[in-house]
Amino acid sequence: MTPKVRSFSGAALMLVIIPIFAGLLACMPVPVGDPERSRIDPGLNGIWVFESDGDYSGMYQLLPWDKRSWLMIGAELESGAAFDGDLPEIESPADYAAALENLPLGEDGITATSIVLYKAWMAKIGGAEFMTWELTGSGNEDGRTPPEYWFVFKVEKISDDRYDLHMLNGEFDGFDDIPTQKEYDGDDYVADHRRAYERVIKRNLDNEELISDETVFVLHRLPSSALEDALGVFKKVIEFD
Repeated sequence: MTPKVRSFSGAALMLVIIPIFAGLLACMPVPVGDPERSRIDPGLNGIWVFESDGDYSGMYQLLPWDKRSWLMIGAELESGAAFDGDLPEIESPADYAAALENLPLGEDGITATSIVLYKAWMAKIGGAEFMTWELTGSGNEDGRTPPEYWFVFKVEKISDDRYDLHMLNGEFDGFDDIPTQKEYDGDDYVADHRRAYERVIKRNLDNEELISDETVFVLHRLPSSALEDALGVFKKVIEFD
C-alpha cells in the first residue's frame, strides 16, 4: 500500500479492524435490546461518513431491513489499479463528498474491493439510546449465524447530520457478578443474561468507566450531492458479474 493510498483509506480499515481490537477490549458478550421489539430511528437511514481520530475514509449505508432493524454495509475507498495521480486529503465530510463527485469510479479512479456487514438496532435504557451492531457473514451447517460478540454503542445525537458513538466497555467492573460464557452451563447465554447486562447498564449510565477508553466513532451524514456517487461505490463492490 503506497502512502497516498494509506492517507485516503487507512482509517476506513477500522470498518474491519473494529472487530479485532474490540473483540479483545470492548466488545460485549450479549447484545443490548431485543431486535424483535426495537424500532429504527428514521433519522439514521442513509449513507454516513465514518470518522475515527479525525480521519474520514470509510462510509456506512444504513438500510432499513424492516421497521425494527437495519442492514449496515460498510465500505472503504481505495485507488484503482490504473489510477495515476494524487488522491486528495480527506479532512471533512465535505472533502469526502468532493472525492466521490470529482474522481472517476473504477480502475482509473476510486473503487472499493470489500465490504463489512452488520445487523443493527436501537434500544433505550434509562432514557439513553444505545445501538447494537451484530457482525454478519458467517454461519454454521444449519445456516444460522451465531455471533460470539456484539458492538454496543451509547448514541449521542449531536445534530440531524451527526451522531457520536461511544463504545461500551465489555470489561466494566459492574459486569463482574454476571456469569461468563465459560461459567455458564445452559443452552442460551444471551437469552438468560442479556437483561442482567441491561440492568447493570441502567444503574451505571453516569459512570464514565462504562464507556471504553477507545476512540469515539462519529457518523457524519454524507452530503446529498454525493449520494449517487456513493451508491455507485456500493454497487461496484457488491455486484455480481
